[in-house]
Amino acid sequence: MNFVPCDECALRRMARFKQFTLPELAFVRNLKSGQIDLPARHTIIRPGQFEGGLYTLYSGWAFRYRLTETGQRQIVDILLPGSTIGLQQLVLGASDSGVESLTPVTLCVLSGRTLDDLYAEFGALTGAMVLALLEDERRADARLALISRMTAPERLAYFLLELFDRLQALGMASDGWCYFPLQRRHLADLLGLSDTHISRSMRELRRRELASISLNGLRIVDRTGMSAFSGYSLPQTRSARLLL
Repeated sequence: MNFVPCDECALRRMARFKQFTLPELAFVRNLKSGQIDLPARHTIIRPGQFEGGLYTLYSGWAFRYRLTETGQRQIVDILLPGSTIGLQQLVLGASDSGVESLTPVTLCVLSGRTLDDLYAEFGALTGAMVLALLEDERRADARLALISRMTAPERLAYFLLELFDRLQALGMASDGWCYFPLQRRHLADLLGLSDTHISRSMRELRRRELASISLNGLRIVDRTGMSAFSGYSLPQTRSARLLL
């Protein structure tokens, strides 16, 4: 993809993201030092190894994951355009999680200025960054709390609605349909299920005429019924996310 200046970023025009003042936009413009395209299944950050990279996912899908003591992969979150990659590692110095591209991705490289400059000069941006991290943590915590007491089809239904709403906020879903590159193994790693459980859960959602997944697409057939089935509801409040 050709280099996209911050002033022309399509994501910035979305209501989902915090609108910058001119000084804030100038800072972020100086923060971006480059742009890279990576193929699918490319490791962006390795668990336990951090080289200081900070990125914004401009296009494509990725996922954050951890490795268990036995070396098994556990997907923690799905990353969509606008997600900041490497922030937790940069703040904490190291992390037990890694990031891998799910589809071909374009990353904005953020190394022109330091986060210390951000903290010192723009308190509102720092606050927005904290809110974004808290929102991600809240979403993950809510999913984990529910997973412990839900059946496999209910877990899948909950996650599909959650993801669909995130995609819709980005203009990547409409009329009950969205592109869906996740495979059964990704869903199994994310929801703590086996491939067999995922297959059975997909069949159950189709049988109930709630949703279907086919040909890299997700169709929400009955949102009301699916929400009642899974216990999913939209967050009461949602702050504009920081887009670096």
